[in-house]
Amino acid sequence: MVVVKRATGAIETRGPVGDAPAEATATSEETSAAAEASAATPTPRPVTPTPAPSSALYEEVPESQSFAEMFEAQAKEGGTPSRKGLRVGEKVRGTIFQLGADTAFVSVEGAAKSEAMIELRELKDDEGILRFGVGDTIDAHVVEVGAKGILLSRALAKGSANLALLAEARASGMPVEGLVLSVNKGGVEVAIGDIRAFCPISQLDLRYVEKPDQFIGEKLQFRVTEVRERNVVLSRRALLEDEQRQLAAETRKNLAQGKIVKGKVTGVRDFGVFVDLGGVEGMIPVSELSYTRVGHPSDVVKVGDEVEVEILRMEAGQPNSPDKAKQKERITLSMRSRQEDPFQKALSEIKEGDRLQGKVVRLQQFGAFVELRPGVDGLVHISALSDRRIAHPRDVVKEGEVVWVSVEKIDTQEKRIGLRRISEEEAQRPPEERVAAEAPAAPAQPATPRPKVGQVVMGKVDRIEPYGVFLAFPGGKGLLPASETGTERGTDLRKHYSLGQEVKVAILDIDASGKIRLSVTAAIRAEERAEVEAWQKTQQPQGAGKKGFGTFADLLSKMRK
Repeated sequence: MVVVKRATGAIETRGPVGDAPAEATATSEETSAAAEASAATPTPRPVTPTPAPSSALYEEVPESQSFAEMFEAQAKEGGTPSRKGLRVGEKVRGTIFQLGADTAFVSVEGAAKSEAMIELRELKDDEGILRFGVGDTIDAHVVEVGAKGILLSRALAKGSANLALLAEARASGMPVEGLVLSVNKGGVEVAIGDIRAFCPISQLDLRYVEKPDQFIGEKLQFRVTEVRERNVVLSRRALLEDEQRQLAAETRKNLAQGKIVKGKVTGVRDFGVFVDLGGVEGMIPVSELSYTRVGHPSDVVKVGDEVEVEILRMEAGQPNSPDKAKQKERITLSMRSRQEDPFQKALSEIKEGDRLQGKVVRLQQFGAFVELRPGVDGLVHISALSDRRIAHPRDVVKEGEVVWVSVEKIDTQEKRIGLRRISEEEAQRPPEERVAAEAPAAPAQPATPRPKVGQVVMGKVDRIEPYGVFLAFPGGKGLLPASETGTERGTDLRKHYSLGQEVKVAILDIDASGKIRLSVTAAIRAEERAEVEAWQKTQQPQGAGKKGFGTFADLLSKMRK
């Protein structure tokens, strides 16, 4: 029902919008009585008349008056509405201040004296009953800004639209609401009113959606990307990216290397975990998830978890780089740095000489890693795995096997623990310190002399590398470079030497850090010199130490004989 106040002060009542005017004009008292009588009968929600000041007079709006004519008439009474700040596609909120035959006039919030129009049919429900009246607030989108005024529409927000409105939404970038109906090959079918649209899987979210059926039955916001005849293509990703860009701009102001931030897990892959920091995405590599060994990232976190991380590195994207991976911004995160370091805790529990049980967790060519505590591994070098020579640690142990080990060395700076594999029988023996205390004091052994440059020693092969052979000898350990082995260039040292083999070498050099350089060829030359010197000594006549007189005396003695 529409109530129009005439200049005479009388009030005319009308039926539902579009009905003919009532036959009689009633006084205010009669109107009140009629209102009370009608309250007993269920009727559509009445439209509240505009509470106008005493000086304001409203004329009846003719049924035949056009949409533009009504707006122009309103503009003459209230002044030309200001359209400053309003643009096509913008979502606005306004209050209805007047109703016409098929149009409502809306005062838009946030812009001084901005008045717009919206068709009454958009304010009705599915049964055609008007659900909004004067004084009610509505949300709508601006679909037209021109000389005839500002036109609003709730159609796209309500999910009912026609192709013309969808084409307008595509041109303006205005979001539309749609109901996801089903999953088709390559995408989902979306209902926008009576129109069926299609959203590709790649455009359904910021990341590839493995199970798109999770969205069936949900109402989502989309952006129209294509309208061709009755083929409408949508993108939800475009809207989400816009939102992320705005959010990312604010988030980046508070990001810095070394800072502690919170984020939500958005993806779990074999190589790491993706975390949303607020429009900006970072990645936690597997090695930074935990101090303990991680089989798969999904064992630690799952999508949707909130995590606290430290920013390790921030690398700006390089848009002009041919490598696509470098074109994007990279933020490396760490969960491990927020956890207690188990190695530091282990230092108070593990000491050199301890005999422990551990589980073999990883095998490498050079040895086996044994887990002593959760997150604390030690290395058993291949030479300390067995009493016999082996080609690979898997010859004597396997991953998952529990073994006894002795702690040989703890490097607190490098966080490394050197181990030696021992038998269960040896592990059960009393500690070495107790045995030493009970046994009689052994005679002091002479200290091993420190190695010197030029000294020839006998060493045992401890490790073989492509560039040389490491030898252990009394008093030290050194490197025999490939160039000093006396073999031809390119020789496979693994075929020429074997672990434990004894090799005679000469000490060529000892640098400031104590590293020793050895040489087979120098040892051979030293031996040759020693042999020559020894032969020369055998060739000297007796008495040669008497400055040559001995030789002459000998000859003279022989002559007399």
